[in-house]
Amino acid sequence: MSNVESLSRPDRPSPRLGYSARMDVTVARSPMRMLGYAALAVPAILLAVDMMVAHRWFPDPDATTQVVGSTLDDAGNVVDVTTSQLTVDGRAQHRRDLAVGMTLLLGGVAAMVWSLKELVHPTVILRADGDGLSLRLDGPGHPPRLFPWDDVVEVRSGVRDDDGAELPVLSLRLADPDLVPPDPAGGEADPPWLHLFADEWDTPAHQVAPLLDQLTRRVRPDGGDE
Repeated sequence: MSNVESLSRPDRPSPRLGYSARMDVTVARSPMRMLGYAALAVPAILLAVDMMVAHRWFPDPDATTQVVGSTLDDAGNVVDVTTSQLTVDGRAQHRRDLAVGMTLLLGGVAAMVWSLKELVHPTVILRADGDGLSLRLDGPGHPPRLFPWDDVVEVRSGVRDDDGAELPVLSLRLADPDLVPPDPAGGEADPPWLHLFADEWDTPAHQVAPLLDQLTRRVRPDGGDE
């Protein structure tokens, strides 16, 4: 691994998490992060409605007023009947506003629905039990992958660069480099290491790592090294 040096050794397990001889650790997305996504979706939806309908913050498309007829008012006077028609530039702006507004609306609604769904029924990203380590590595709609403990050599926590940002990671060293998926969802492959970005987790990676590391091939549950 090119960045193993940047990984820290696991600390002692957090008392808040707790564990017993029957290991059962689950990790989902942080509720606060989901609330943040839902909050960001609100202005996107409002901007979309304004671009397509209200035009309170975005200007109306360019239009001209044309006389289409005449009528009599209450006083019997002849008055022109006018209508507003979009100019060539106005029609182009209207099409652009509809396209951008619809994109914002769909994106905002999707983000809102997904965030609320994760708050009410969180998706388990990581689960550790007696059978092994289950991880969602293949994206939405795919079942999690199960790695038996004999396939997991070591677990560490640390940080890793992701497009210029230092993000917390949970790093797994697998017994066989071929077990590392080439393009894991929410992670990065560096055979024999698999790095899972933990910035959206409801439990920090440095608290999860020691709980999992005690069940790896390197360290047996009784604490003795292999």
